[in-house]
This record gives sequence, C-alpha cells and structure tokens, in this order.
Amino acid sequence: MAFGFKRTIQSKGPDRFIINLRDDLREVIAAVCDDVLAALDDENAPERDPMLRRVFPVAHASDESVNEAYRDLVHSDLLRTRREALERVSATARDTELDRATLETWMIGLNTVRLVLGTRLDVSEDGFPQLEPDDPELPAWALYEFLGVLVGTVVDALARTV
Repeated sequence: MAFGFKRTIQSKGPDRFIINLRDDLREVIAAVCDDVLAALDDENAPERDPMLRRVFPVAHASDESVNEAYRDLVHSDLLRTRREALERVSATARDTELDRATLETWMIGLNTVRLVLGTRLDVSEDGFPQLEPDDPELPAWALYEFLGVLVGTVVDALARTV
C-alpha cells in the first residue's frame, strides 16, 4: 500500500472482502439502490418509465413480436434478480466485510443503478460532456463516474481471487 492508501475493496481470502468506503459513500450507495428499487416496484414500469429501458433491453430493434416474446421469456426473471440485487446492496452498504456472493450481487446492483442513471444522463459512446462547476447535472455525472469506478473495483477484486 504505497502512501498508506487502502484499496477500496481488499481481499481477505478467496471468499471474503473488506470494503473500505467512507460512511457518506455507503449512504449514497444505499440511497440510489433504494431509489431504483422504488422505480421497479411497478411490474409495468419498464413499459412506462423510459429511465428503465436499459435495465430491460429489447431483443430486436425493429421486430416488436420478437421483443414481446423475449419479454415474456425473461422479464420476470430480470425484474426479480434486479430487485434482489438492489435490496441486498442497500442492506449491506454499511457492512465493512462481504462474502463473495454478496460482492457479486453488488456488481449486479450497482450496474443496474448505472444503467438507469446513464439513461437519465443520455450517456453515449461519445464520452462525458464538458461540464461547468455550477452545472446542475454535475452531481449526477459524478455519481455515474463513482459507480463506474466502484463496479470496476468490484470486478477487479473478484478476479484477483479466482
């Protein structure tokens, strides 16, 4: 640990991980998971809430019958797994140590939040926009970036212990 910095997620063996996050960041993680979970509460939300379109992707860009068959096949499983992941992340956001299964769930839950936030911000492959310090979208972009780094850190921590 050069300069006394701790990794955000440290392995404590193959199946245990120490989570080094400030309390305010843990509160943010729990809050954004709760927000997305509230949006998922309505079974028909993906059809009515455009913010959820990336959480429930379409199977075919121009064939609605294929999309309908795909929705019939996977929608309830996607909804259930997203809800479970968000609930678990919210419930464990303040924990300082997680097992492998919970950390894997964090990857799913945090990425779900990023999908919703990325839709709201209209993220594209063009990269991040240049924002002024007083831009009202700056906090949302900062959150999007933080969650992206955190998901990457989760992936790295899991990969280092395989």
